[in-house]
Amino acid sequence: MTFRQKLRPTRAQHRLLDERLERQRLLYNAALQERRDAYRLQRKTITRLDQQKSLTVIRADDPEGHGADPVTMGRWTLARVEDAFTGFFGRVKRRAGKAGFPRFKAKSRWRSFGLYEMTGLRLELGHQRIRLKGMDRPIRLCPDRALPEDARLLGATFTKVGRGWFLALTIDSASIVAPEHAHPGSAVGCDLGIEALLTLSTGERIANRRPVSRREREIRHSRRALARCRRGSNCRRKVKATLAGQLRRVADQRNDHLHKVSASLARSFALIVFEDLRIRNLTRSATGTVDEPGVNVAQKRGLNREILDAAWRRLIDYTRYKAARAGGVVKTRDARRSSGTCSGCGVYAAKPLSLRWHACACGASLHRDENAARVMLCGSSRRSPRRGRPCPWGRQRGPSGRASSQNSPRRKVLETRRQMGIINPK
Repeated sequence: MTFRQKLRPTRAQHRLLDERLERQRLLYNAALQERRDAYRLQRKTITRLDQQKSLTVIRADDPEGHGADPVTMGRWTLARVEDAFTGFFGRVKRRAGKAGFPRFKAKSRWRSFGLYEMTGLRLELGHQRIRLKGMDRPIRLCPDRALPEDARLLGATFTKVGRGWFLALTIDSASIVAPEHAHPGSAVGCDLGIEALLTLSTGERIANRRPVSRREREIRHSRRALARCRRGSNCRRKVKATLAGQLRRVADQRNDHLHKVSASLARSFALIVFEDLRIRNLTRSATGTVDEPGVNVAQKRGLNREILDAAWRRLIDYTRYKAARAGGVVKTRDARRSSGTCSGCGVYAAKPLSLRWHACACGASLHRDENAARVMLCGSSRRSPRRGRPCPWGRQRGPSGRASSQNSPRRKVLETRRQMGIINPK
């Protein structure tokens, strides 16, 4: 479990944190160059253990720099180099797009350093201060919530965001996960969308905040101003910082809303069922090729922007770990045919996206998204969310024990529709 808290360093502590950030960036680049040159010149592979041995020599030669920092800080940086090469070789084996050889980190691409263990770092004054080795006084924290009493600190990561610093504490605690959910047996199906961020099988609809759309005008102006600035100028640096602040506020608003929604779901329901969507396929470009140009490209671009702004995958991830802490579980189900399938009788009837209300001959009449949410829940638990009976389109068993559909509710509804003239008989 990770607790993220904001730091309140003094001006001198800001300078010391920036110096440590720069040292770890240079260490990362040096470790990357050592590995690259060793293989290119001598066909020799440098391991993480080899570089940790070299780090001991570096610390002895630089007592005022790396020698003053905790040893686990340098090991954390070398582990990031190892992770970069592990990801590179994994992408090469999978042959999934570009392999992406590890790159040297510029100042704009390096904003974190950390410690694998709590060696050289300790909390003071009831978790209100944190003391880092090499600093004359502890750094003040802004704790928004208290750590568990039995928390065991495993590591820490310092991250610079804009002109501020944040601390992420990795802890281990047995009191984080609840033994049982507060509402055992409660379940809900969720339909993700653009009109409403989330529609529950209970009929509740959670609004989509659209944080990018609210600040679209000022972001567009800042991007145009950045394009007009000369590279390397002070004006470009200021405009770039302004644009980064606007995008950061958008991300904070989105994360805040998603955290609140996911926390509410995790507290209220023991079983939460989402659609298993392929976001990358949904947001694929419709431009096409020169020989076969796409259609409705502008409309598809706007839809892609709305889908990415809603951050469906992040909402599912947030809900999953919160539900695990609350004693619940999150499941995903294939979303195909969920919008056209009736949640009352199980009959499928395709309908256009412009038709927002679901009406069936069995008497079901409800919003299209609520119907899809009920289908999500029924397909996961094999129970009807409306009537509390086995899922109506599940195949029944005959006298021989084999699956039979002669007397299934689906066939009865089809016969009724034929008699009413809704569909043509075979």
